[in-house]
Amino acid sequence: MALFKIRFITESDPISDAIRLVTFSEWSHVEIITETGSYIGAHAKGGVQERPADYTKVSRERRYEIPVADDQYTKMMAFARSKIGTPYDFKDIAGLFLHKNLSSEGTEICSMFVFESALAGGLQMLNVLSEYSNLVTPETLHLSPYLIGKCVYSFPS
Repeated sequence: MALFKIRFITESDPISDAIRLVTFSEWSHVEIITETGSYIGAHAKGGVQERPADYTKVSRERRYEIPVADDQYTKMMAFARSKIGTPYDFKDIAGLFLHKNLSSEGTEICSMFVFESALAGGLQMLNVLSEYSNLVTPETLHLSPYLIGKCVYSFPS
């Protein structure tokens, strides 16, 4: 049995503030925690990358660990790592605000990236078809029933 680890954070910068405003969310970002404690996620600066544990300062954070089968976890992480280098989808953020699909092929936003990584291993975190994954926000992903009782860290507590 493996643990699919993700964290939701709130950062204080103009892009994060805009994301929270557009999505009516307490969370500005979600990402995957790797086996070594680094993070893989889609950020406005650099797109999808694996970043060190100390790459940002947060004002709010929650970490979750979801038990999954080893083969599921392998598929999830292989998918996540295959996306490294994918550009950020700025148009999708505008589309969320305008309630239009402005998502660009071959780009990612953080919540879409985590949702699709989970889906690659067979973990359907939300009742959303994969072709609508661009509509998943950090806030809606945080509503996943798979997270109930799985919080292992919360700041502030």
